Amino acid sequence: MPINFFKHLANHNGDQILRIIPPEHLTEVVEGFYVFKAGYPGGRELFFNDGYPVITLMQNRNENVRVSIDGHTKCVGNTWVCGGVLRNIYCESELHFEDCLVIRFYAVTFFKLFGINEDCFQKKQVFDFSEIAGYGFEKFKDAYYHYSSLEERMKIIISFLSEKMSIYSYPKVLIDIQNYIDRQGNLTVRNILDGYTVRLNYKWLERNFKKHLGISPQSYLLIRRFLNAYMDLDSLTSKDLLQIAIDNGYYDDNHFIKDFRRFSGVPPKTYFNRTIKALKIGREDCSL
Repeated sequence: MPINFFKHLANHNGDQILRIIPPEHLTEVVEGFYVFKAGYPGGRELFFNDGYPVITLMQNRNENVRVSIDGHTKCVGNTWVCGGVLRNIYCESELHFEDCLVIRFYAVTFFKLFGINEDCFQKKQVFDFSEIAGYGFEKFKDAYYHYSSLEERMKIIISFLSEKMSIYSYPKVLIDIQNYIDRQGNLTVRNILDGYTVRLNYKWLERNFKKHLGISPQSYLLIRRFLNAYMDLDSLTSKDLLQIAIDNGYYDDNHFIKDFRRFSGVPPKTYFNRTIKALKIGREDCSL
């Protein structure tokens, strides 16, 4: 997703994101349905994922998304999947993402729901939903874009996901651990092992994160740490870069800058200068 999605998600910003609670029979699979109201003007948007796989359905059938992955551009269509650890991936389409619908899944159940391997996102992190949707996808997509009202579209989505539900087992404690990490913020694997309410074994945690979430606990903590630091930096507080880095678990500002380069391809100053320039151009275009 565009990284700004997570800023509004964290702030519970109702003006920018509408959350729809999933029906009871989908609550172990879907964390929430979100209508993204933030229509950012053109320009490159950094894509990111916070450890919860998402499926995004653009508002209109003809809104096809193009992404740049390490400098190579590909089209992922108007319904696409995003998950895993994203590095230097940008949206190249001049789309506003306004009123697109985001389905945010628990990774523990996502892979089972679509019958895919847990290492799926290690090979590619953003791709067309048709690659994993399985039987009935074209019928689902035609039905979804046949309607324009959110109510009718939600009925189509819930029906499609409900048909895929099956009985399977997984360690339910993993969802609790994810929620624990999200609440506590800045953690290490050792903090989880020592501080979680149930005593955990490192090998069990490592094995089950990879098996059911598709990434290691270290990678999950890494993307959460970067996302928290990014939002802190983006909020334009009075803190300097060093303070933001330390507050979010980095050794120093150089450590944070190195991580920022890894995920965005550029240092923070360059990235935010580009963002400010893109917003300025977008406002000028809107005023014409």
